[in-house]
Amino acid sequence: MKFDRTFFQLVWQYLKGCAKVNLKLRFDLLSISHFLGRWIPYAFTVGIITGSIAAFMDVLITEINRLISIHDVLFFLYPIATALVVGYTLVIDPVVGGPGIGYAIVHLKTKYFLPAKLVFLKFVSSTLVLSGGFIAGREGPSFFIGVAIGEWLGKAYGFSKRFKNLLGLIGGGAFTGALLKAPLGSSIFAMELENMYDFDYSPFVPMIIAAITSYLTFTFFRGESAFIALTREPIWTLDSIPYLVIMGLTISFIIYLYTFMFHTGSCVSKFFEPFKRPVIGTAVSLPILIALYFATNDTEILAAPAHMNIVSKLAQVPFPVWIDIIIVIGVILVTSLTLGFGIPGGLVLPNLLIGAAVGNMFGHLFPDQIVMFSLAGMGAALAAGAKTPLAAIVMITEMSHADVVIPMTAAVITSYTTSFGFSLYLGQEIDIKPLIKGVTKRGKDT
Repeated sequence: MKFDRTFFQLVWQYLKGCAKVNLKLRFDLLSISHFLGRWIPYAFTVGIITGSIAAFMDVLITEINRLISIHDVLFFLYPIATALVVGYTLVIDPVVGGPGIGYAIVHLKTKYFLPAKLVFLKFVSSTLVLSGGFIAGREGPSFFIGVAIGEWLGKAYGFSKRFKNLLGLIGGGAFTGALLKAPLGSSIFAMELENMYDFDYSPFVPMIIAAITSYLTFTFFRGESAFIALTREPIWTLDSIPYLVIMGLTISFIIYLYTFMFHTGSCVSKFFEPFKRPVIGTAVSLPILIALYFATNDTEILAAPAHMNIVSKLAQVPFPVWIDIIIVIGVILVTSLTLGFGIPGGLVLPNLLIGAAVGNMFGHLFPDQIVMFSLAGMGAALAAGAKTPLAAIVMITEMSHADVVIPMTAAVITSYTTSFGFSLYLGQEIDIKPLIKGVTKRGKDT
């Protein structure tokens, strides 16, 4: 008995010692309590607020679009009126214009917060633009506004400025996840955007919580539905993989041309005064918009930011190849003249349209696989344009509620690996120190 009692005492002492060492060295209770007590509540708060504002923004966009849809002519008159409003906002603050993500990426690297006046102007002007008549994505304004909300709430929660970068990313991912109905993809999108070739997982958990909460809040008000509605199930076979690789190469080349045209348009716009830029760009793009209208024989492409019907059609209905080509050229020219000239709006939708049109062309080779080719084309274009390969695959899957991960990966990897060295988003440039200095100077002035 004495031996047994001594043995158990030794075992107990050993276990107590192990427990103390583990608690001291293996478990950082202070960090755990900080994470659960501050980051998680913060993430839920960001999700609820961004989801509610995104739902309100979506209501405004769809209702204004419904009013414009009364007559087709309004789709060509409305952009001019909106361009005048945007021109006025650019006089107040030039940062309102353009996609917004590029500026937000650079801004995240500074210690300053986005001013409320700028965010309000971005919200109003972007809502008007996304309502119809333009080809612009939702993710640009949503990421910009979300970054501001994330920073503001982080400050209210008492986080220090050294966390500002993470706070902004969490807000940007959450707002974008709600407005694009792709919470997981948008979270990855935000992290890949900010760390183009150096992926950082540090904000992933709170960002996912914020994005899912934002999406659930959005669907509570707006209902649940696929962003890209499909009535056909995607089909694919192994013999289509070589063609997906060729499609990825084709899309990479097109996105390279698009990047050159877009940044050329942005550069040319600087020759005009801020108020005139969006008006001139929109006026010059009107003939191209009219050509797109007659080529597609409806206004769906002009209402794409409000609803994705044209993308859904490209993903399922074989278009004549010449129409697909017109759509690709038209999207490149229109967005270079509008978004490049200061019209606020994102570049995801233009990328999706280009990818869907190219996929539609390749779908003629495999008519029963047109859905797969179009979805894979969207992912490939997004990966090449935004340098977000993983987000592209996840976002397209979430938006369409369709599983084409394996074939899409073939196109995405090809387009991504052959498009290094250039990006549609200015903030992703390798040497951004001059940009940071510019944004920092602006932060000091506000």
